[in-house]
Amino acid sequence: MRYEKGTHALVEIWVKDGKLLDNILFIKDLMKKAIKESGLKKIYVKFHKFQPQGLTAFALLVTSHISFHSWPEHKYATLDIYACDKEEKVLKALDVFLKALKPTKVKKEIIKRGYIYNGNSQ
Repeated sequence: MRYEKGTHALVEIWVKDGKLLDNILFIKDLMKKAIKESGLKKIYVKFHKFQPQGLTAFALLVTSHISFHSWPEHKYATLDIYACDKEEKVLKALDVFLKALKPTKVKKEIIKRGYIYNGNSQ
């Protein structure tokens, strides 16, 4: 028997303008908007700006997390959204990021997380 425990979106994003990926105020607003519009609930959000460029953003959610990491010099970022909640919430959060970033290329994998229980304790 399979019990689904959530949806995990693993996303790679390439953009036309790498400066967008280095704009911490833009990414802060984007993270907040994605959480709010998706209906996910945050516990804690943290951002770190690297020198000379790049940033990391992490949101601890009631149901798991969102992380964002950028390499502006390569016009590249990764996004990880995992929630033990309705799949629609993960997909909505992802949609908010993609609409704002306007990527030229996206590679994404959507994984249904869970475990198999066969009646035996291990």
